[in-house]
Amino acid sequence: MSIFEKVFNFEPYEFQKNTWTLLTNKGFPILIKAPTGSGKTEAILAPFLSQFLERRFHIAPRLIYVLPMRVLVNSVAKRIENYAKKISPYISVKIQHGDVPDSPFFIGDIIVTTLDQFVCGFARSSQQVGHHIDMGVGAIASSLVVFDEAHMYRDGFTFSIMRAIMEILYESKIPFVVMTATMPESLEKSLFENIEYNKILGCDVVNSNLQITIFDKPLYEDNEVNIDDNLLEIIKKKKTLIVLNQVKRAQKVYEEVKNRLNLTENQIVLLHSRFTKKDREEHENKAMSLLPHKKNGKIENPKGVGIVVSTQVLEAGIDFSAELLLTEVAPADCLVQRAGRCARYEGEKGEIIIFPVEDEKGYKPYEKKSLEETIKWIKENPKFNIKNFKEVCSFVDILNYQANDFEARHTLIDLYECVLFADTKPQNIQVRDSKPVTLVVVDFSIGDGKKKEDKIRNSIRKTALTLRENSIDIDIGVAWQFFKDGILKYRFKYDVESKNWDFEEIREIQPFNMYIIEKINYDDNIGVKNDATYFI
Repeated sequence: MSIFEKVFNFEPYEFQKNTWTLLTNKGFPILIKAPTGSGKTEAILAPFLSQFLERRFHIAPRLIYVLPMRVLVNSVAKRIENYAKKISPYISVKIQHGDVPDSPFFIGDIIVTTLDQFVCGFARSSQQVGHHIDMGVGAIASSLVVFDEAHMYRDGFTFSIMRAIMEILYESKIPFVVMTATMPESLEKSLFENIEYNKILGCDVVNSNLQITIFDKPLYEDNEVNIDDNLLEIIKKKKTLIVLNQVKRAQKVYEEVKNRLNLTENQIVLLHSRFTKKDREEHENKAMSLLPHKKNGKIENPKGVGIVVSTQVLEAGIDFSAELLLTEVAPADCLVQRAGRCARYEGEKGEIIIFPVEDEKGYKPYEKKSLEETIKWIKENPKFNIKNFKEVCSFVDILNYQANDFEARHTLIDLYECVLFADTKPQNIQVRDSKPVTLVVVDFSIGDGKKKEDKIRNSIRKTALTLRENSIDIDIGVAWQFFKDGILKYRFKYDVESKNWDFEEIREIQPFNMYIIEKINYDDNIGVKNDATYFI
């Protein structure tokens, strides 16, 4: 019995066998392009875990698995841990990111982390480990590094970081693998311009059918939701996923559908990035319970009405299957990811309805040209099967994503300087062309005291024990908009003398700070109220 049958309970696909051969013969670096849900993770894990059975670590003694988002890290780590336990209870699987900093030194058999943490570990830039400690970069040097969901690093700046890191690993002879379902050829050529690599193509592994329909009228226009009664009835009868490109539009559609169909919170749920960590986890679990999903290898089909309204946050890492997908037009790679959440399983049939967006700023956060080229291609290819991987590759190749060569070289210099001077401030190394801000939801009504300031201070200190679960990580541009709209007024400040949290009024927004969002401006079901931003 092979390890695929013993641990993963299936016969390996051809691309998984090819991956095994290349890994064991050290054919690095490797690019794996395969459909969503085809088992790219298992293709890497099988040969890596087999080393523990053979007691011969000819590939690498440890695996560092890099993902673009924290929420993906958590779910993938749990999946990997379940597989590892079938081999041995002594194989350690660690998580390393801002919310779960279990392994700042990257010490463990398998480390699942984010790109931010990987770069900081390489450059020794961590406030957790102090000065001149080389354990992180040493661990990387003795690992197999996997960059999964590589297509999700969409902005050119992050692509330049990826390119710089890949070239460093390549010249250092450190084995690495890049995995993707929807990476355009333009980006592939840009990232691997100075790297000789082996490429493995996957094939269709699920026989399902998804009919595409294009509507002429936007789903959301002039502050109105355009869903007629006929479509509303279909939404009620079918397990439905509705995806919008902006948080504010997702909130409006969620409220419209919920009110018009008179639904309870157990029949419809909203997903986006402006929920607290606690609420987002609850909403994701609820979404899984509303739509067909796999549990212990078997498909569970919940009874009754099931509707999930979401933004781009579900484009990776969520394994459920809707019957009907309503989506605003998005770049080709994004549409493929969204389609991967509809008619996802063997023999299923589904329908995807694509809506245009408003002309003025409706295309954001994407490039208007990308949306125009995407919808044009679909109209010119009416027989396009979005479940056929070869056709999908042709579809996403219309996009022109590229790493910026100047940015990549500049980034290399930054990384070398951080390594040379053992920088201890992670914020000095950016992997995205933006800066983060943290919001913490605080209920001022729970505070004690006669003065307003005392009530605020007291409520903050009562919230201090649950800062992480009540926090929201956002882009500084979003924070600025909230500040202009009067949603943000106060900043968290730590009082050294009293050794306690305090606050101060703000006049501007600065990155890497924590700001207070009052509970009256936040709803557990819709997130931050009156969200007028165009950011994801």
